[in-house]
Amino acid sequence: MFEEMFKKEGNTSSDNEMDRGVRLVCEDESVFSALARYYSHVEEYESLCGMPVRLFYPEVEQEHETPISMDEVSWRNTVLLSDMQVRSIPSEVLKEQDVICVYRTDSEENFIACAERLVALQEDGSDRCTMPVVLCFADADSAKAYVCGAGLWAPRRSQVVGATWDDVLPLLASTKGILQWISGESLPLEELPSRNGAAQGVQLIFRGSKELSMVDVMEKSEAIAGCFAKGINILWQIEVCDKNEILVFIAQPIS
Repeated sequence: MFEEMFKKEGNTSSDNEMDRGVRLVCEDESVFSALARYYSHVEEYESLCGMPVRLFYPEVEQEHETPISMDEVSWRNTVLLSDMQVRSIPSEVLKEQDVICVYRTDSEENFIACAERLVALQEDGSDRCTMPVVLCFADADSAKAYVCGAGLWAPRRSQVVGATWDDVLPLLASTKGILQWISGESLPLEELPSRNGAAQGVQLIFRGSKELSMVDVMEKSEAIAGCFAKGINILWQIEVCDKNEILVFIAQPIS
């Protein structure tokens, strides 16, 4: 049962992840409230290029009596933008970001041009990943669902089995010469995603009560794997949640 695993594992996040906060730029303020559940508190920050910004502070141990200060937090600078918005953002500002989440609203041709502009900004980072990280999404709903539901920005203590950036980036991120977009959907636990032979990587997030068993999750993961090409990389996470669902995020090449 999740409850037993939760007691044993406590928190699967590393100390470094727990020390990280997020500085998020996003025009849709509903994303802020949805993401806030992962953090100890949220603060309004000065706007960037006319868009609202929030600071999401990481969770701290209960024995800490004084609130954590900005100087103590390592911030992951993140923007959530449409392809049309990217056009108006100076390259210097984009290069300062750690993560750029961009979603398609224009034609496929123009979206490809947008993605190519973003990956052209990438440089090798000290942690051996390209910076900024570029995540391209097929539509706004998929992008917002990923930011709010993936738990990557702050893997919290309710995650029984979590994932890190090292797990996800090879699966979903776009880089120079490799452009892929991510589509997402929420499914009831008893359903399977549609078959997709073009998928390059899949991230599954099982969300349910502590009564759901690991056996159920593993059996379901095996059934879902049958919806994709043999040998495809599938990453799965488990999060304790009141709502029973599977968040499915699929990355496939941008044609």
